[in-house]
Amino acid sequence: MVPSIRAYLLLIAGMVIAPILAMFMPIPMSIAVTMLGDAIVLGLVFVDGWRGRQHRVEVKRELPSRLSIGRDNPVVLSVTSQDVDTNIQICDYFPLVFGVSTTVVSTRISSHSTAELTYTVHPRQRGEFAWGDLQVRQLGAWGLAWDNWRIPQSLKIKVYPDLIGLRSLSIRLTLKSPGAIRMRQFGIGTEFAELRNYRSG
Repeated sequence: MVPSIRAYLLLIAGMVIAPILAMFMPIPMSIAVTMLGDAIVLGLVFVDGWRGRQHRVEVKRELPSRLSIGRDNPVVLSVTSQDVDTNIQICDYFPLVFGVSTTVVSTRISSHSTAELTYTVHPRQRGEFAWGDLQVRQLGAWGLAWDNWRIPQSLKIKVYPDLIGLRSLSIRLTLKSPGAIRMRQFGIGTEFAELRNYRSG
């Protein structure tokens, strides 16, 4: 459980109000009131975080069967919510040698719905790499605490040469080669230049 910005702002507000209260009541009483207010805020943060655990979203990662080196490969995170609207943040532990479009993806998802969050990874070398788990943060209904947990989805991923790029390159080279030029075939068309030479029979 991690307190949200709203919770910190409420605690700071209590510190700001304390000097004002001291102007209208004895200092010990103003301090007691301020501490009571902070205790209430912290209690609400705890309850909000605990309630968030009862409504955790489900997250699944979808990867291509093989990644291509030197290309932006899409990674899809499928998020399914339960019976609450909530904000989520997801950190995916991809291999550190990969370039990545974003390190944290976030969205607000409605209750009983599924959202797909997409980012890209850019492998710089071929081989087999370890892909880690998913770290998820989900904001409580009151916006006071983030429920923070990890989803086990470790796997091994293989990076291959850019087969798509090699295929398109080979096609371009084939089209540019002399053998790719269509040879004139006599006897097919009706133009004079396409007529065959006369033969007996």
